[in-house]
Amino acid sequence: MAAVPLPPFRKLIAGQVLVGSLVVIGAEWFWPGSGLSAFWGGVIAIVPQIFFALLVFRHRGARKVQQAVQLLLLGAAVKFGLTFALFVVVFALVQPSNPISLLCAYIAVISVHWLAPTLMRS
Repeated sequence: MAAVPLPPFRKLIAGQVLVGSLVVIGAEWFWPGSGLSAFWGGVIAIVPQIFFALLVFRHRGARKVQQAVQLLLLGAAVKFGLTFALFVVVFALVQPSNPISLLCAYIAVISVHWLAPTLMRS
């Protein structure tokens, strides 16, 4: 019996890091001093995605469907909660110099996740 292959979530995370880095560089280039805000936007998007991937892809195969569904629900809840908590922490403690660059970076990194099925077709 062959093992179910692991989805290419490492490629997705690498793509998100790449896009986040490009947005940080672009934000710093166009609005000097806003690169750190863009960095935090990327972190807010990437960190919950990593936790989600680590939780959800623990169990694979037909015999572990119930565990996989439970982890999918838990992963979604953890991802949502962690995203909310990171936004609160960044806005409360870091005080971003440019909230627009933070949100642009967040949206750009999340859009990589949304476009992943199209981008990763081989």
